[in-house]
Amino acid sequence: MHSEIKGPADRFLDLAVAGENVFLTGAAGSGKSYGVREFIKRHRDTHVTASTGVAALNVGGMTVHRWSGMLLGPAKGQDFERYFAQLSRDPKPSVRIAFNRVRRCKRLVIDEISMLSGHAFGYLDFHCRKIRDDDSPFGGIQVIGTGDFLQLPPVRTNPAHAYDWAFDSPAWEDAGFQTVELRRIMRQDEPEFVAALAKFRRGEIDGTTERLLRPRIHLFPARDITRLFTHNSMVDRWNDFCLGELPGPESVREAETWGPQNQIDFLEKNLLTPKILRLKPGAKVMFTVNRPDDGFVNGQTGDVVSIGLTNVVVLTEGRELEVAPYRWRYDSNEPGTAWFEQLPLRLANALTIHKAQGLTLDSAFVDVRAAREPGQAYVAISRVRTLAGLHLKDWPKGVFVSQRALDFHFPKSLP
Repeated sequence: MHSEIKGPADRFLDLAVAGENVFLTGAAGSGKSYGVREFIKRHRDTHVTASTGVAALNVGGMTVHRWSGMLLGPAKGQDFERYFAQLSRDPKPSVRIAFNRVRRCKRLVIDEISMLSGHAFGYLDFHCRKIRDDDSPFGGIQVIGTGDFLQLPPVRTNPAHAYDWAFDSPAWEDAGFQTVELRRIMRQDEPEFVAALAKFRRGEIDGTTERLLRPRIHLFPARDITRLFTHNSMVDRWNDFCLGELPGPESVREAETWGPQNQIDFLEKNLLTPKILRLKPGAKVMFTVNRPDDGFVNGQTGDVVSIGLTNVVVLTEGRELEVAPYRWRYDSNEPGTAWFEQLPLRLANALTIHKAQGLTLDSAFVDVRAAREPGQAYVAISRVRTLAGLHLKDWPKGVFVSQRALDFHFPKSLP
């Protein structure tokens, strides 16, 4: 209820409901998603998108590239007019449908906006103006961006180049975003841990933070603690090892899919749930959808008790739940799009940090020795709900933070 939201969240809702362009930000676990859901309750015709496929599936929307029909967007240095003319001649029905979405849209949410490049953000503004024949920012569409530029950055193809942040695009200033920062952390409630995470976010690892977190180094943690790694190869290796250590034969479940192959490929690449799910009784698994009425939420873990012909019984939080296959759709609002049906589970001995973004974990063993992206180490340790649940492989040699993102979030006051 609106009356339960205090402080900055109230201000966000007031601005958003009034039709302002708003950038809703805050540290990990500060309730950004909750604030957006409250706004959408008031305006159910809001179009919900995200910067990446993983984020889009998490919020039940689509990537902003697909929503707009901009596809990959213009190449660096490519003229926007020329690229738009090329798109306008594209015969694919998906592009025509997307152009119509842009025409009828009143309100647009872009989640995880920190991972959208400034080049793409600038073209999106141009694209919407052209389609709607309206030279207002984004063609008059109200835009609500959510995210934290001190978490994961936009992808860059050349490590020698600077990160291309959305806020550095002229379109950001033109949009006149009202920035609202949520400061109360909902995920953790231990003041010392919350303070340490805030310093980690800014790359400020002082003596107090180190004294609190260094004792969390555990060289040999319990095997059933979920591990967060930087690379897929490390995740696969650990999951394979843990499954292989369990007695008995594996049960292999392959997802059923239907629809256009490119849409199936998108689902297979971006869902937390794998196409090929290998299980044994005793395997540690994670739920990959929110089904609170069925007793589980996304990120909750448990252990496989038994495996039936179609369903699996999982022991989680002291209860045995029978888990049935779940069907994900490429676009729930459009008939005829692809679907992917699989048990809403994945092996939970290990995850990549990227796939863990948006999750809350009771415990995790975090290996950030190979973390080289700004915010990557912070994203990993901030997934964990309590200090006791945090286990570190080693003390990080450095916490990478973008100075440009720091300056954006914490501008230095003029003398």
